Amino acid sequence: MTTKVYCYHCMTYHRPESMQKIMTRCGERWRCIRSIEAARSSTDERDAFGLRQSELNKARARVMQENAMQGRRLTQQTL
Repeated sequence: MTTKVYCYHCMTYHRPESMQKIMTRCGERWRCIRSIEAARSSTDERDAFGLRQSELNKARARVMQENAMQGRRLTQQTL
């Protein structure tokens, strides 16, 4: 099993080779190289990256919520 590291910026897990430690006010944190490179780009590109990442996070949360609801429905039907 591959160990994954949590990216505080994307709020997702990535492979360790695509991560880098960043010094923040709270200490060292892991951040994915993709988000670091996106932060170095122009304001328009950064905004577009942020919107794409937000949409991905919302889609993941929606799928997780739908799966949880489906599991609850199955549990209620078996009672």
